[in-house]
Amino acid sequence: MPAKTVEMFVSLKVPDTTAITALQTLKKIGFNKINNVKREDYYKFLTEGDEQKFRKQISQVDILVNANKHFYDFSVKKDNTIKILVKNINGNGSGILSTLTKRLGFKQVKKAENGTLWSLSIDADEKGARKIAEKAAKELLVNENYQEYDIL
Repeated sequence: MPAKTVEMFVSLKVPDTTAITALQTLKKIGFNKINNVKREDYYKFLTEGDEQKFRKQISQVDILVNANKHFYDFSVKKDNTIKILVKNINGNGSGILSTLTKRLGFKQVKKAENGTLWSLSIDADEKGARKIAEKAAKELLVNENYQEYDIL
């Protein structure tokens, strides 16, 4: 059976103080067209076996999804925001992979990656919003010494 890629997005049920602080800071440094900032943890797994069974099992792993404080989804929400995926440059996911395979018995997971997905609501047309998002990423959301980003 061929390996499958499963992406999972985990967000807080309560107000995210990190995202609130990021928005306030962006406003202070001149990004007045950014109206809202949201943040989600991003996980990408290369897995073998039954994909639906894996999705059900991985969504119950409390080190990734605490049912009391997190929502999760397996697809990016389609909305009018610009998404910025931030990952560590040398972040090969070995820590999360080791925990899943050795401690929690997820032998079907062959590779894991993680990062942060920022969603910015920007008062501009798509081209202008992408330009503002790129600048915001470089000036605040990404440390280019050890992180890389993609605007989705």
